[in-house]
Amino acid sequence: MTDRTCIIGAGASGLAVAKIFVERGIPFDLLEREADLGGLWNIATPSGIVYESTHLVSAITTTSFEDFPITTDAPSAEPDYPSHAWVLGYFRRYVAAFGIAPHLEYGKTVESVTPLAQGHWRVTIAGEARPRQYAGVVVANGHHDKPRRPDYPGKFAGEIIHSRDYKSQRQVRDKRVLVVGAGNSGCDIVKDAAHVSGAPVLLSMRRGTWFVPKFLMGFPTGDVLANVEGLLTPLPRWLKARMFQATLWALQGPPSRYKLPDPDHRIDLAHPTMSDDIPRLVSHGRVAVRPAVERFEGHNVIFTDGRRDTVDMIVLATGYELSIPFLDRWYYLGADDKPALYLNTMNPAHRGLYFAGLIQANGSIWRLAALQGKIIANAIIAERSAPDEARAFHETATRATGSPRGEHFVASDRHKLEANYFDYSRALKKAARQFRRAAVMPFEPTTSVAPEVEPPVMLTRHAAE
Repeated sequence: MTDRTCIIGAGASGLAVAKIFVERGIPFDLLEREADLGGLWNIATPSGIVYESTHLVSAITTTSFEDFPITTDAPSAEPDYPSHAWVLGYFRRYVAAFGIAPHLEYGKTVESVTPLAQGHWRVTIAGEARPRQYAGVVVANGHHDKPRRPDYPGKFAGEIIHSRDYKSQRQVRDKRVLVVGAGNSGCDIVKDAAHVSGAPVLLSMRRGTWFVPKFLMGFPTGDVLANVEGLLTPLPRWLKARMFQATLWALQGPPSRYKLPDPDHRIDLAHPTMSDDIPRLVSHGRVAVRPAVERFEGHNVIFTDGRRDTVDMIVLATGYELSIPFLDRWYYLGADDKPALYLNTMNPAHRGLYFAGLIQANGSIWRLAALQGKIIANAIIAERSAPDEARAFHETATRATGSPRGEHFVASDRHKLEANYFDYSRALKKAARQFRRAAVMPFEPTTSVAPEVEPPVMLTRHAAE
């Protein structure tokens, strides 16, 4: 298996890389631990974190893969913000259109990924007697799997769930509900509960949030921003952000006008919450905003401003911890627990190890993963057929390893993977252009067999560094 690369995860990012590998002739296996593809978008699998009311928060026109448009006949017939079921069907069409299915292996839970000699990697899979050896590994398992659960003093007598375990309005029907967190998932759950709960729904917010409408002037917001970004590309990011913020204020006013806390940060320095509903529901009295939770007392929740509310159920929409359970953290994280990678795509200290989708941005992760896949494919081919380009790329990656972000985002665990979509996509395209010959070369198979050896000893993070 000296020629083959292992792609771990058949969600959007893994599929994007697989499509590029098929086109470039790179042999690979696409391993998926579930019995079906789709990752977080498949509600029928344990990996699926969507719920019955989930829809895209970004318009499909700016989210779908650029090389696989939503339709060719009647794009106006497709929804602007489709449901999770539509998205899963789109992935299935993508797999069929580009011949990915023969490479897919379901029910393959990767237990460990460790280095071998000559840049090869050992992949241990649950239930398989012998580990596999690959020329490289692409980690595309996503970062929405391990729930982040804050620890509050006291004991709550009601039910507490994480948003990962929320699937249906039936779970919140006729209950006094508190949702902690005003991200996209939290606000979706607030909206669900507001329609089926007899009491006002409580929304706990640690800080003010910019609520961005899904439509501006009758067009999907992402489409408007993409067009404006193209026109204003030469302007600095802070100025473009100020212009968008001023436009939003002119169209709908500050959040405080709707009895919501005003943000203390510029609009582009935190992940946006796409919601037309929350300001309306708060102003209608169906949702009551509270500050951060301080402690629990039975069915009572005490907040940091001293207010006390009695609730039956708490939904923690508090995000996810960055976790790759089969890979030691020092291969991809720095001392600050942020990715220590080149463009969140590769660690130049570990040849043959790549990442796709390990990013959070205000735009399509699917498209970013496809751009990462182009870099990965070029790097793999350059290692074999254009060593001078591979060497130059490695030197660039070594110098530039670290965060791709040029801005200081809000200091929170949620923003450790954050990047501006437009700036980051331009950086990925620039990196891909470093390969001139390798970008048009076919993959050249080898006939030699790399010796299987024990991985180097890396007992501690300090030793690895």
